[in-house]
Amino acid sequence: MLSKPYPMLSFGAVGEAVALLQKALNLAPTQLPRLKEDASFGSKTHGRVIEFQGQKNAVRDGVVGPITWELLEPFIKQLLKIVDQNMPPSGDDATQRQRIVDIATASFNSWGWGVTGSVMPDGSPRIAGARGVGPAVFGRRPRQGGATLAGIFAIANAGGANCLSIATDIEAIYQTEPKSNSDRQAINQQDIGSWCGIFAAYCYRASGLKIGWNELRQQLPQYFDSLRSNEAVQKGDIGVYDPAINHHFIVVEDSAPGARVHSIDGNVGNPSEMTVAPWNSVISRRVYLRTTLGSKGGKFLRPKFAAMV
Repeated sequence: MLSKPYPMLSFGAVGEAVALLQKALNLAPTQLPRLKEDASFGSKTHGRVIEFQGQKNAVRDGVVGPITWELLEPFIKQLLKIVDQNMPPSGDDATQRQRIVDIATASFNSWGWGVTGSVMPDGSPRIAGARGVGPAVFGRRPRQGGATLAGIFAIANAGGANCLSIATDIEAIYQTEPKSNSDRQAINQQDIGSWCGIFAAYCYRASGLKIGWNELRQQLPQYFDSLRSNEAVQKGDIGVYDPAINHHFIVVEDSAPGARVHSIDGNVGNPSEMTVAPWNSVISRRVYLRTTLGSKGGKFLRPKFAAMV
């Protein structure tokens, strides 16, 4: 990552600093399309800079100097927390497990919602996959934290282009309870659907493992073993709660049989277990009872790290 002080940039500039600028802008709220991170300061980057400066009540001159760089600093700090997906895998299982947990924890700290639900849908970069921000354009609004969510999808080899905005009619479906089968079908077919497993795959990929959402979704036996109910769960394992809804989560602490399981999950409705509506689709911490998980037909997947390098 480029170090400070960052150079002054304007239309026509090229290089590493422009790429950093584009990455940071892609994490910020916007009404414009996601920038191609091509290290070239063209008309689209210029327009995005002017939009950002206007949002921050700065001079809208399209020139990225010390003031604009300072305003971008929170988003640059977020970039620093995104682990390089090309990190070489560790030869030590315990180290690899801790890497997975560290990535899940950093993601929660940067983009997740705390147990109080104090982070509200307000256009902040924190992810709320079921909500848009700002006015609608042709029936769609920018998704809160959509650029960050798109990055998670991309690292997990799950696409991500649809993460940037949300249709207003789909947003309305997310916010109503109870949901009918047709509602859920619309969410899965017309929007990004359930991204809990994609978040789990992202944590694996970002830790250096060569496995994506497709392999996790199929629970391929060359990559995973299914644990028996009397086996201890280890940090870095993946839980699957109720195959009917197929909710995935990352285990963040070792857990003996019968004990509670602590996790970090993607695509959680709200930080509070008791809050059903509105559905916000966030990254949050969770605690599962193995007896409850077992009664739902859930299970834990034990990764075969040697097969994922």
